[in-house]
Amino acid sequence: MKLTKSLFFMVLVVLTTAGTFAQKKVDPVGTWTFKAEAAPYEYNSGDIVIGKDGGEYTAKIVFGENYEIKGRDVVVEKDQLSFKVYIEDETVYLKGTVEAEEIKGTATYSEGTISFKAEKKK
Repeated sequence: MKLTKSLFFMVLVVLTTAGTFAQKKVDPVGTWTFKAEAAPYEYNSGDIVIGKDGGEYTAKIVFGENYEIKGRDVVVEKDQLSFKVYIEDETVYLKGTVEAEEIKGTATYSEGTISFKAEKKK
């Protein structure tokens, strides 16, 4: 009897907490307006545009109206987004956690790491 109660309790705990431990895959496709306050002025704000071409994700960063930088090696895994861009002969690695309306992440380059935050455009 005790074994049955214990087994029932364990199954109940697993079923009620399984959703807490499961990571949801969030769809990052769309345009995200970002701010990176510690970045140089000309690169501290803009848009991150995430798309999907067939089964592959694409990314680009848009600064102002005329300057676009194509992202390379775009990876989306569950709620994580990563890609790299080349800015002024420098490789910048972007990595972030995607939520429904927000991305929080970092941009890492030869001089260090900068935090950024992006909000999904409606």
